[in-house]
Amino acid sequence: YDPTFLNEDLGGIMINVEGDVIPSKLGRTDVEGCCWWGRGALHTKGVCNLGKLNYYLGARGAREGRNTRYPDVDFCKNPEAICSDETRTMEMRWIVALFEWSERIQSYNDAETGWSYIEELTKFTTEEGDFLGSVQFSLQQNEPPHFLDEVGGILEQGCPFPPCIPEKPQRLRWRHFRKRNFITAAQGVGLPVKSKLFRETEEHFMDPSIRAIFEDSLLQSKSPIDGKMYQSYRYHFTDFMESLRKMADIGFGEDNFFYIGQGERDANLAEISGMLNIAIFLSYAIEMSILDDACDEHNTQLVNGRFPVSNSCGMYGAHYQDMICGRLEDKGTECPLDINQSFSAVTRTLDHRAPQPFKCAPKSQFPVTGFWDETRLEENHKTAFTNQIGRIDVEGCCWWGRGALRQVTQGRCFFGQLNYHIGKRAATEGRPSMYPKIDFCEFPEAICASEHSNELRWVSGMFYWIKQVQLFDNNRWNYIQKLKEMSRTVGAGGGKLDIEFLASVDCVLREGKSVCNSNETIAERLNDVLNLITGFNLPTQSPTATMPPTEYPTVSPTLDPTYEPTSLPTTTMPPTVAPNIFWWPTRQDVDFITKIISEKRSAIERKILTPRVEINDENLYTFDEFLASLRVLADGTVPGFYFYVGHSTTSNRNNRLRGLVNIAAFLAHVKTETIYHSICDERNVDSIEGKFPLSNACGQYGVSYQNMRCGPEESHMECPPDPRLQMTAIAPLTEFDPAIAEQNGAPEFFCAPKEHFPFTGYYDGESSTLINKQPFSNRAGRTDVQSCCWWGRGAMQMKGVCMYGKLNYYMGARAREEGRRSLFPDINFCQNPQAVCSGKYSYSLMWATGLFTWVELVQSQSQYSENLDTIAEGGMAKEIFIDAVSDILGSSEEDRIVIRSNFEDAVDALGLSL
Repeated sequence: YDPTFLNEDLGGIMINVEGDVIPSKLGRTDVEGCCWWGRGALHTKGVCNLGKLNYYLGARGAREGRNTRYPDVDFCKNPEAICSDETRTMEMRWIVALFEWSERIQSYNDAETGWSYIEELTKFTTEEGDFLGSVQFSLQQNEPPHFLDEVGGILEQGCPFPPCIPEKPQRLRWRHFRKRNFITAAQGVGLPVKSKLFRETEEHFMDPSIRAIFEDSLLQSKSPIDGKMYQSYRYHFTDFMESLRKMADIGFGEDNFFYIGQGERDANLAEISGMLNIAIFLSYAIEMSILDDACDEHNTQLVNGRFPVSNSCGMYGAHYQDMICGRLEDKGTECPLDINQSFSAVTRTLDHRAPQPFKCAPKSQFPVTGFWDETRLEENHKTAFTNQIGRIDVEGCCWWGRGALRQVTQGRCFFGQLNYHIGKRAATEGRPSMYPKIDFCEFPEAICASEHSNELRWVSGMFYWIKQVQLFDNNRWNYIQKLKEMSRTVGAGGGKLDIEFLASVDCVLREGKSVCNSNETIAERLNDVLNLITGFNLPTQSPTATMPPTEYPTVSPTLDPTYEPTSLPTTTMPPTVAPNIFWWPTRQDVDFITKIISEKRSAIERKILTPRVEINDENLYTFDEFLASLRVLADGTVPGFYFYVGHSTTSNRNNRLRGLVNIAAFLAHVKTETIYHSICDERNVDSIEGKFPLSNACGQYGVSYQNMRCGPEESHMECPPDPRLQMTAIAPLTEFDPAIAEQNGAPEFFCAPKEHFPFTGYYDGESSTLINKQPFSNRAGRTDVQSCCWWGRGAMQMKGVCMYGKLNYYMGARAREEGRRSLFPDINFCQNPQAVCSGKYSYSLMWATGLFTWVELVQSQSQYSENLDTIAEGGMAKEIFIDAVSDILGSSEEDRIVIRSNFEDAVDALGLSL
C-alpha cells in the first residue's frame, strides 16, 4: 500500500507505482483466507481464538445445544461482527476481550516453567504488599521481569518469558505503557496504588493532630488589608497530599520523583530526609505563594514610582520569554513563542488598590501598554510606560510565574518542560502524561485556571523542585547527598539546621548554582515547619541565623499611606456596641415610640415601603414585620443589643427626637439598599468591561466577604469558612425591575465547592449571555465560588463571616447551644446564611438582620451619638447628618444622592421637624 498514491486494484492486491508485488514479512502477497486479524478490546485474533469464541459464545454452541450469548452470530464465517454488528458491537468488543482473558490468561498454568497465573497473581497482591513499589518504570536492559510483563508475554506471544519462539525472537511491546496504565486502572477500581514509602508518609500527615497543624498553621494566608490570617482559598491539604502522591509515586520521565526517601536503605534516614525535603519545599511554597494566597505572579516591581503593565514580560531584570532551555538534555523542549496568545492571570493581590492581574496580548490588541493608576484604580494606556527591561507592550508575554513556587516558575523553558513531561506533548509523542489534554504551551494559565488547578498549583511547584533542586549535582555539590548529611545531624538529636546548606539551596532554586549573592535562606520558616509537622523539636535559630529579606517581594506593594480611602467598607468589623453610647430604653419608651410609628403607618408605607415595581401588591418589606422586628430589637430581647429608639421619650422632646431620627436614617438607607429594588439577596452589579464575574459572590468592588473578619476580641464569634457549603440566592419579586434590567440580567449569586465548579465564568451584559467555558476573575482575583456564601442579605445587606458569625452567636443556633436566649434557635447562620432570604422566618429576618447590622455598624460609632444630639438640638443640617452616616457605611456617591432624598421622605413620613 502506497499511502501517497492509490493505483488500480488487481484482484485485491494493492501494488506500488512501479507495479512490483510487495510481500508482507511473512511472505504473503495476497489476502486469501486472511480474515482473522485482531478485534475487540484485546484485539482477539487467529483461527483458534475466534473458533473458541464461536464454540462457546456463538452459532456453533447454539447448534450443538449449548446456551450461548450470540446464537445467531457465526464468528468463523463473520468475525467482523465483533466490530460491525449494528446493535451489539459495543458489548461484543468487551465480551470478546473478557472471554480471551479468562480463557488464555486466567487459566494459564505451565508445568514446564512452573508459572501459574493464579499463583503469581496471589503472590503479587499479597506477598509484595506494595502494588506501586513493585512496578518498575525504568526500561533498563537488566530490569528483572515483572508480573505485568509476564502477563503481557502470555497475551502477546503465548508465554510469560518472551521471546517465546526462539527462531523468531521478538521483544515484548509496550512494557512501559502497560505499567503506567496498570497504575491508572488500579486507581480507577480503588486499589491501594501507593508505594509503601508514600503510605508511611501519608499515615504521618493524616494523623488528626498533624493534619490540623498543617491546615491551621501552614496553609494560612495573610490579608494585605488588615494583616489577619485566614485559611488559604487556593492551597488545601487534600490537594497537597494527592499531588505529593503523584509526584512521589508516579513521577515523570526516567525515574524523576519528588524525594520522600526513595532508594535509601536506612529506614530512619529515609524518613528524616524525606520529611526534610518536604519541609524545605513547603517553606518556599509558604513564602512564595501561600502567604499571599496566590497562584499567578503579581505585579510587584515599581519603575519610576509606578507599576508597568508590561511587567508581565518580566520583572527584576528577567525577560521571561527569553528564558529557554540551556541544558543539553533539555534543548528544544521550551515552548514556541506565539505572539497571538491572549489571556489574563486569574489572581492578584487581595487588595482592590493593587495592580490588575498580569495579561498578555498581541500588539493588535494593545499597541502599547501603560501603568497602573493608583488614584483612579485602573490601567492607564494613554501613553506607553516601560518596564525595567524596556518593554512597552505585552505581546508574547504569557510566561509569568504560576503555582506554589510562582516566584521562580517563569519562562518558556519551564512551561515547555512541563508540557514535554506531564502535558499534552508527552501524550502526543507517546510518553506517559499526567495531564494529556493540557497544552501548557498554548495555555500556561491552566496551572491557575483549569479543572486541575487545585493539583497543578502544587504539582507545578514540585515539578520545578525536582528539576531544579533535587537533580542538582554540580561542582561536588549534590542536593540529595547534602540533604542526607543534614538529616543525619537532625536525626542524631539536638542538631541545628545547616545555614550554609540552606543558603545554597536558595541559590540553586533561584539561580541554578550552589553559590550566589542572595544570602537568603528560609531557616526560620523551615525550623517552624519542621517542628510543626515532624516533632523533631529543633532548637530555635539564633538571631544571627536570620537572613535579610529576599529581593523578590512576598507581599503586596506598599501603597502611599495618604491614599484616599474608597467608599467601600473596610473588611475589619467594628467592635460590638458599647452600652454607654446610648441610654437603655425602657419598655415605656419602646411602647411610646412604636405607638407614634403605628400612627404614621400610611405615610411610611407610601413614602418608604413602596418598591419601584409592585407585583400584585406583594412587597418583601412590610410595615407589620418592620414594627415587630423593631420592638424586639429595641427592648433588649437580644441580650447586649438594642436598636435605639430614644430614652425618656414621654418627657424629653430631644431624646424622643434622637430616637426617631435614628429610625429615619435607618429607613433611608434600607429603602436605598433593598426596598426600592425589592431585593433580599445582593445582586451582581460589579462589571469588568461589561462582564459580570460569577465569582462576585465572593465579593464585589475588590472586597472579599470571606475576609470581612472580626477583631481579635471577637474572632471567636465569626463563621469558619466551610468549602462544602452550597446554596443559591433567590431572585427578586420581579425580574422586570427596570433599575436592575438597566444594569444587567446576571444570574443570582451562588456558592459551591470546587469539585462541582472548578472555576466560574461571567455574564456578558452586552449579549445577555452566560459564558462559563473558562475562568473569569472578579476584582479580588477569585475565579471560583467555594466558601463564597457570605454575600449581602436582608434590609441592610449584611455580609461577611464576622457579621453572620455574630448573628449566629447572638440570635441563632449557637446562642441556644451555649445557653443564651435566642430569637432563632433552630437556624445556624454559619451553615445556612441563606435562611435570611429564603427560610421559614425570612420576612422577619430581613428586618431583624438590618436592625442588627445598624446597631453593629452605625450605633457603635461614638460620633454618631454626638451627631444625633446635634441634629435633635437643631445644630446640624439634615444633609450633613445623613452624609456622615453614609460615610460610616461607605455608601457610593451615587447612593448618597438617593439616600439624602430618602432621608427627607423618612423624616416627613415620621412627622419630624428638623
